[in-house]
Amino acid sequence: MSGESHDVIVKIMILIVLALSGIVFTLAGYAILLREENKKYDLIIEEIRSSVLPGLSGEASPIELPPVVQGVTEVPRDVQKIPVEQHFFLETFDYRKLILNSFDFLVEGSGFSFVVVEQDVAFKLCVEMGQGKYFITRVNDMYGVMFIGNNPLPGLYESKTAYGVQLVSHTISDGIAPQVIDLRSEGYPACVYKSVTTDGRTFYAAVLGIFPDAAAAREYSNSLDVQSLQRITGWNITDRFPRQLR
Repeated sequence: MSGESHDVIVKIMILIVLALSGIVFTLAGYAILLREENKKYDLIIEEIRSSVLPGLSGEASPIELPPVVQGVTEVPRDVQKIPVEQHFFLETFDYRKLILNSFDFLVEGSGFSFVVVEQDVAFKLCVEMGQGKYFITRVNDMYGVMFIGNNPLPGLYESKTAYGVQLVSHTISDGIAPQVIDLRSEGYPACVYKSVTTDGRTFYAAVLGIFPDAAAAREYSNSLDVQSLQRITGWNITDRFPRQLR
């Protein structure tokens, strides 16, 4: 082999070695880059796990124990929500608005009280009782107010019996509730009255008004616009009658 051929072979070998060295260094650099990227993603995943799923993080969350005082352990109790009284606001006496804010369902034996008072006293009594805790009806030049609970206005004579005009009755409340709502929206003092017969049957009556006696209830019944009521409800109310509410 001539000297020139030997030099060529040596140069080729050097080039191959250099090329291989370059490839090795490139792969090594890429491996280092991948390792750094992997560390970065591991850190991100750990941060997400700690914030979203704290129960799966590496460190267990400390458990807070109830304090112990003189050997007695305080047992955590559920927080009871205090019922919010539903008040409403009226600047002046508005009979229709007072009807809409009155209760629309009365159960026999509720322990109500009933008074007949002047307009100003009736207005104050309704507002003091709060939304859904009274029932009001115009009785001639006065107003009958039924309420459940303590009387906020001392000095009033309270009766434990009252009368209303029963229009119809049904064995389920849903059979008359929509019509009662329609009557109230038209300005009629209407409610559903639930009662149980001596043989255990339950009835729901659509009742108009609240009066001190049967005579006042009958007078109100005779003054009703029957055609208007039948148009609103779709009921035949020719058999309506005064009934005692207990």
